[in-house]
Amino acid sequence: MLLPFWNSELSVEMSPCFPFGKDYQPVSVNRFYDKTLKEIAALCLDLEGEFFFVASPLIGCVGSLPRENFFKYGAGGSFNLGFFLLLGFSEKLERAVILSLARSKDSKNLFAGIANCSLRSHGIFQGNAKAIAIVSDDPFYDGTEYLNDLAMILYEFKKFTGSSDLAYYAEKFGYDRFSVGWENENPTALKISQIISEFEYNGTKEIVGGSSRADFPQFLGISVAIQ
Repeated sequence: MLLPFWNSELSVEMSPCFPFGKDYQPVSVNRFYDKTLKEIAALCLDLEGEFFFVASPLIGCVGSLPRENFFKYGAGGSFNLGFFLLLGFSEKLERAVILSLARSKDSKNLFAGIANCSLRSHGIFQGNAKAIAIVSDDPFYDGTEYLNDLAMILYEFKKFTGSSDLAYYAEKFGYDRFSVGWENENPTALKISQIISEFEYNGTKEIVGGSSRADFPQFLGISVAIQ
């Protein structure tokens, strides 16, 4: 595990039109906003992850989860403070995000971590997803430049790793979403990580390091509940 875990779970309200099961437009639905988000959505699938949504003062809140917002230009009459990007987890995508934070000139106010995300529809729990959350503690950070840099880095990372064109097949034949907690993890590695992070002795912490959990930054804006 390369990114720290956020010390809070995320609870996200899905759009009523979000297909939690079979999705025939996991990439092209993003064309209603701009080509950069469409590219990010495709490349995230190619890297075995998924683009859930992004929120910022100028963009508003758009993505696969809040689909109805794609038909509203800009912030759609609402104002979102801060920058929040939520991606479905994969090991390849995790490494690409770390590279983007290191290389983008517009990433100094950004923090990234891994969180368990509960998906709800009309307040009713639908399932869990392991997610990468990228957050800014600056309430007026826009993030448009970072998204452009992220799209380029995802493309470079895909070419470097030789990843398959999964997004093409997802668009052509449909994308099956399902929720199995931590389904892409090694249970043994998870247990070892948990034991190490729970060590209390100062001498042990000097050897193995402290907890891999990080405090979730102060965030204002979209309807994401921190529990």
